[in-house]
Amino acid sequence: MSSNQTAAGTTQAATVRAAVTRFLARYVDDTTLLQQHGLLTGGVLDSLAAVELLAHLERQFGITVDNEDLEIDNFDSVDAIVAFVARKAAA
Repeated sequence: MSSNQTAAGTTQAATVRAAVTRFLARYVDDTTLLQQHGLLTGGVLDSLAAVELLAHLERQFGITVDNEDLEIDNFDSVDAIVAFVARKAAA
């Protein structure tokens, strides 16, 4: 992988992270909670927020969230969401 590809991937990840954090900020009073693991399993986000997140990811990043993607590990932290979007966008 070239340094340009690495830089592009880092920039894309930062863009996705910022967009996801902005979107999820509407669901919490303290945005520092978004940096934790356990967004879903820890009760930071409820099921409605999770469904709205999936729709947002599809619209914002032009990906499709398939039934087999609906695993907690894909959405339980901002890092996991960023990695999920990167995998889907590369597919």
